[in-house]
Amino acid sequence: MRPVVRVAGSRRRFVQRTAALAVGVAVAACGDPVRHKREVATWLEPLHGFYGGLLTDRMDPTGTPLPGGNETSFSFLAPEGVVSVLGSLFVADAGYGRVFRLDRGTGLMAAVPGLRIASGTKLRAGLDGTLYVLDPLGAEIRRVSLHGVSLPAMHARLPTSRYLDFVVEGATGRVFAVDGVHKLIDRIEPVGRVALDILEIDAAGPIALQDGSVLLADNRCACVNEFREGKLVRRLGQGLIRQAADLVVDRGEIYLLDAFDRSISRVNEGGLESIFPAQLDLISPKQIFVSNGIMHVADPAKRAVSLYRIHRRLP
Repeated sequence: MRPVVRVAGSRRRFVQRTAALAVGVAVAACGDPVRHKREVATWLEPLHGFYGGLLTDRMDPTGTPLPGGNETSFSFLAPEGVVSVLGSLFVADAGYGRVFRLDRGTGLMAAVPGLRIASGTKLRAGLDGTLYVLDPLGAEIRRVSLHGVSLPAMHARLPTSRYLDFVVEGATGRVFAVDGVHKLIDRIEPVGRVALDILEIDAAGPIALQDGSVLLADNRCACVNEFREGKLVRRLGQGLIRQAADLVVDRGEIYLLDAFDRSISRVNEGGLESIFPAQLDLISPKQIFVSNGIMHVADPAKRAVSLYRIHRRLP
């Protein structure tokens, strides 16, 4: 009996072992993958989206839309900003130049009276439902109460100041605003109307607050800087951020929207956990808002506000 020739099988095993070795060497050369911007599609779970609703002209004294008025089917045109507070969703639509209040339970919508916006408007909210609106071309932050009453505007410290971004401190109602011209962070008290500078910065960017710290996205270091009592204490995601567009903190976790590739990232000590628009059925997200573990994403190109459940990192 002639012996069986096993050359083909041996060659196949040799190729497989060589390929596995090459992959191992490549992984080792890259180092710890946690320290690099990586694609992780598991921590954001799609829920549903809002494309519009029934627009009504009937509201109660608190501004909540009510049935029984003149109702027309309404679709968002270019939603650029979104906040959720006290059970209502507020959407800044640059296409219409208005802010709309959406009642999630009824699907009814109403325009917030006396409030006009432009493209690039920053929309924030206080715990009491007060809306804060930053005009990108102006030097003031306008305020409207939950009932639609105009409140005194908050003015910048100098006439030449231009605020790039701002955040409202929930516990105190203070506003912290980033002056892109003078490279300063201003603080405005809730009963005050004039800002006081509290911190010099190297570069202006989106701002957030976390447990007494000021977080600032800095495109120069491509990172998120954390300041405490006026001093830089750490840098997160250094070298991984291209063009920070929005920064949010919720329950101790930091989230960032990068305008360069429109990725949404969770920022941590090791780097960024990034998800890209196509993975979330988004096109060009403009603003993110997070509350109680739910992320809201305003996408003017999609003409929608999309919601996602956040799966938190394990301790």
